[in-house]
Amino acid sequence: MSSLILLSVVLITLALVLYSTGTWLSWRARKLMPGTIIVFWCALAADTLATKLMGARVESIRWDLHTISGYGALALMAVLTLFGTLALLQRRDAWLARFPRLALPIWIVWVGSYITGVVLGVQRVAGGG
Repeated sequence: MSSLILLSVVLITLALVLYSTGTWLSWRARKLMPGTIIVFWCALAADTLATKLMGARVESIRWDLHTISGYGALALMAVLTLFGTLALLQRRDAWLARFPRLALPIWIVWVGSYITGVVLGVQRVAGGG
């Protein structure tokens, strides 16, 4: 496995840990807290960098379930993080309380994309894809 792929795997797994932490912290608090948005920004940075590194390894993008759900989930996480940041900056309590209910389904889509990426990666390493 190349060092670029290894770095991508580490970064995308870091994003998984950070998105999961941020999503469940906000769910448990029943609203978005200021410290939690920092976790989401770090997750978004790790996810974006991992996606860019993985994309640099291919000549052309193969639009399959993993790619579509991955780019979709990344875009949704970016919108969610911007929404949360705006809610915090403007001190919109209703938006802050709505955040966990928005974050959970987006997180589920993101985790689904992560899982399909793991399955495809294992198939490629095993010589099946």
